[in-house]
Amino acid sequence: MSRIKFSPIFLAALFSIAALCDNLPERQWERGAFEPIGGKPYQLPSGITLREIKGLGEETTFSLMPLRAVLLNTSSNRITVKMPAGLVFSPFDHEYQYMMLVQDFSFSVPADQDTAILLPTYGCNEDLDEPDEESDYQIDIQVWEREFNELFTILKNKNLNNIDAVELVQDAVYEITDGAGLTDSTRTLLKQLP
Repeated sequence: MSRIKFSPIFLAALFSIAALCDNLPERQWERGAFEPIGGKPYQLPSGITLREIKGLGEETTFSLMPLRAVLLNTSSNRITVKMPAGLVFSPFDHEYQYMMLVQDFSFSVPADQDTAILLPTYGCNEDLDEPDEESDYQIDIQVWEREFNELFTILKNKNLNNIDAVELVQDAVYEITDGAGLTDSTRTLLKQLP
């Protein structure tokens, strides 16, 4: 019987990946009091300046509570902006909810002009106010923890472009932030999304 041999570099990489997956931190906020703690820093690409982020104040087919960001590209070339799943947007007024992306989101900003983008965000504090035209936000950190990463993995290639899917995902976010965690029934429904 022949044995397959793996290089030491391959085995080290494999064990590092496994250790990383097993060592995701647990949540670091109290249930019902979500705020971005820990996580990974995020910066916009060089040449992109954030002008403002405000609540849109109305539902869309891709978000119950989208944010509207205005960005300036100061370069002479179009720049692609990539925002990761788990990126949190913090309100200046803490009467409003923290908002979060649940999937990677990319868009292109034309050269030398302001561009408005609607961000498909989800609320993280069910008992606080939904963002509206009066609410101002800033980019915070990318949440990096076990419960949310499970949700991001489930949603990675899902189409969240209809109100039923969006409402289900919003319920899932609130189960993580304000409830006891993602329930088995919600997990099953999320996996069944196209």
